[in-house]
Amino acid sequence: MKYIFYFSDAGRKHVARHFDIENLAGSHFLKSTFSTPDDLLSYLNATAPIQIIPQSSGKSAYCFRIADGRMAGTSGLAQRSLLPAHDIVREIREGYTIEIGLVSQLPLTAEFCIIAQETEEGLSIITAFPGGYARPFAQKSQPREEYELNKKFWEEHVLLKQKETTT
Repeated sequence: MKYIFYFSDAGRKHVARHFDIENLAGSHFLKSTFSTPDDLLSYLNATAPIQIIPQSSGKSAYCFRIADGRMAGTSGLAQRSLLPAHDIVREIREGYTIEIGLVSQLPLTAEFCIIAQETEEGLSIITAFPGGYARPFAQKSQPREEYELNKKFWEEHVLLKQKETTT
């Protein structure tokens, strides 16, 4: 089956954060692989996902892996238990307090995920990020079961951010 991905204005703006803001916690695309969100979009529309994970409200996660040896970007997610407690800090992001694991270097990954909403026009991209699948942040407005799964996931995981180096 051919998937037709596209950007809404809000989706393009959100995805651009994973390209342009270097000090934002989380995953970032490598410009040497995808220089712009439009480069990513071209790749998506020419490549089949390796996995599709259904979510609520007509959304799905489409997981990809670049097979030619290139890396998609840096993975900005880790299990909390793998990091020392003193390297976990809190930051406010989009009005939510989230926990961030500070690391000396973000790991490279060939995998990336696209979260998209099914529409009559195709698959409207909500967000895209390098790395494996990550559940959405828990929000009280989510169905109860989904909220509980998301809450548990984020109790066990943290976003990553590279430690600032001092010269």
